[in-house]
Amino acid sequence: MSKPILVLGATGKQGGALITALLASPKASSYLLLAVTRNATSPTAQKLAAKHGVKLVQGDMNDIPALFEAAKEVAGAPLWGVFSVQVSNGTGSELEEAYGKGLVDAALDSSVKMFVYTSVERGGEEKSWENATEIRHFVTKYNIEHYLRDKAGETMQWAILRPTAFMDNWNVGFLPRIFAAIWKLENPTKPLQLICSKDIGIFASLVFLEPDKFNHKAIGLAGDELSYPEFCEVYKSKTGQDLPEGYGFMARGVLFMLSEVKVMFQWFKTDGYKADIPALKEMHPGLLTWGEWVEKESDHETKK
Repeated sequence: MSKPILVLGATGKQGGALITALLASPKASSYLLLAVTRNATSPTAQKLAAKHGVKLVQGDMNDIPALFEAAKEVAGAPLWGVFSVQVSNGTGSELEEAYGKGLVDAALDSSVKMFVYTSVERGGEEKSWENATEIRHFVTKYNIEHYLRDKAGETMQWAILRPTAFMDNWNVGFLPRIFAAIWKLENPTKPLQLICSKDIGIFASLVFLEPDKFNHKAIGLAGDELSYPEFCEVYKSKTGQDLPEGYGFMARGVLFMLSEVKVMFQWFKTDGYKADIPALKEMHPGLLTWGEWVEKESDHETKK
């Protein structure tokens, strides 16, 4: 019988990437992926529903027990796994924390076997457990991590994935230009680690495929590490164009108005992400670098 996995964020980047990765696995038939959506008639949801091995579960995080009941009804069986991801608003949120903790409680009440939570890297595997940082949306995830570890104990298997900065945030648009301008202004020389959503999904699939191997582990995720000049150089080598970049006065304005952004960039400068990229490549040899992401996955036009 297939193992039902409740996938939060199924119509987003991380949940969608997990679904893609598990369906590509030779063991895909061993799992039933329950894609959570607020609107089962949306084009994105319908595209998921068309995939063999995926069923839609309509619901939202405002009633987590009802969401779990709906998922069990759709699956026709108890839930085996949960993939938990909460969208951060960039400032930290009591609501995000309540959702994250509520999913842990519901999973325990439903006797879920494997719970995977995507959080954020905070300075290495051990330091991340101790280091909430002063960045509010990092603190929120730190609190959910500890709640999962303390509540689950030995009752439920769990694993935590800790992504670094998202390569996907550099797709075509205005916000990447502002981020680039702030990076250039605040911390141009110290390398920054990055990961793409596709690889987060692949690592999540590895956990569900081998739950005993990853039980009670927290793994920082990064595929590349570059300074701002290196980041720009690689981009130009792939596209033939300079990296789109906002004006310095825009960067200063954002830093003035949004103290959380300034705190985050200060942390990048003083501490920073410390995922073990060589170890990650041993687990997943196809881990994408920044240049490979630009060339293979991004919306940017690359050299022919």
